[in-house]
Amino acid sequence: MTTTPFTTQRINVAYPETPSPRLVLRLGPCRLSVHPYDGTAWIDGSYDDPTRALPIDVATGPQTTISQHFDPVGFNATAMPRLELAISRARTFELEINAGANDLAFDLGGLPLSRVTVKAGAGRFDIDFGAPNPGEMSLLELSAGAGAFTGRHLANARFAAMRSSGGVSASTLDFGGALTRDATVRIDAGLGSVDLVVPATTAAFVRSKSFAAGIRMVGAFSKDGDVYVTPAARQGAHPRLEIDASVAFGALNLTTS
Repeated sequence: MTTTPFTTQRINVAYPETPSPRLVLRLGPCRLSVHPYDGTAWIDGSYDDPTRALPIDVATGPQTTISQHFDPVGFNATAMPRLELAISRARTFELEINAGANDLAFDLGGLPLSRVTVKAGAGRFDIDFGAPNPGEMSLLELSAGAGAFTGRHLANARFAAMRSSGGVSASTLDFGGALTRDATVRIDAGLGSVDLVVPATTAAFVRSKSFAAGIRMVGAFSKDGDVYVTPAARQGAHPRLEIDASVAFGALNLTTS
């Protein structure tokens, strides 16, 4: 394990001796940049902490954990710490991100991800899959406590199943990108709003179980019995995106793009 109290730390992690590498990020206030690369190390990056109060630990092994810690000694909040990680495309891996009261925005596009878990607390959390996953993902799991959560180009994640849950939060789930196989989505939301955005060319079926929540359709969505469908779904296109949404004391908004 390596630790630094301030300034810049280089991060270099070799592939662990396991067929299923796993990376866990535990982050507080931070600017995060993640991108794929073709180097020999699994992870190559840097962490810069101008505050001198948020040291980072890198623990390696079957699971690699990169975590921030708060140290009030010498605190100087002149700028936000920045974590930059280049991750090899050579092997698929699992990723877990834990963020507390924080504002984070980053792109996981192009990374070979087999499973992703995101646990966000209060604040704002934006995740994007700007390029297709070169592998296949078994599960994409997104959860938010309070605040705002946005997922973009989610079809590019190439997940088989997705679960999303939120407490007092506003969530936007945009399923843009290339849907290359059948996928299922389960959404559970409490007091808040859920905006689902699906391309009209994607065969999407949305089933809703709502309590004291309104449902609004915008664009080309239509209702077929108890199911809300896109034009591609009505035409019997494949692959299919099956979405089950449970919303209580909030709003479910369906939009085509």
